[in-house]
Amino acid sequence: ELLRSEPDRTAVAAEELLRAYSTIQMIRVATKDVDFKGAPIRKGDYVSCATMIANRDPAEFECPNEIDLAREDNRHAAFGYGPHRCLGSHLARREIVIGLEEWLARIPAFRIKTGTEPITFGGHVFGIENLILDWS
Repeated sequence: ELLRSEPDRTAVAAEELLRAYSTIQMIRVATKDVDFKGAPIRKGDYVSCATMIANRDPAEFECPNEIDLAREDNRHAAFGYGPHRCLGSHLARREIVIGLEEWLARIPAFRIKTGTEPITFGGHVFGIENLILDWS
């Protein structure tokens, strides 16, 4: 309803969805042996950088486990940071905004069906496997 009544907030909402539902977890390869807080990491080891967890950090985000489509100053890590930032991030953002705009323009009012919740899968790629909507 927020985006139907205030469509100019679609880009802000898209950033919140990226924060809350980051799809890819970054994998890096250690270039040298290091000790990280007592955990040895050897050269060549794979290290998973869980951006979804970083995007739920209470030191960085107020009420991090709540989805707030009006959340401002959303410095999420969905696309990584610095020299490893995803080159396709700008295109992905546009695709999400356009997808939301077109969905809201074409689909009548909806909500998640009472008594159900999204079925998700995780690992190095996160996604929604099943989402039951109520159109009435």
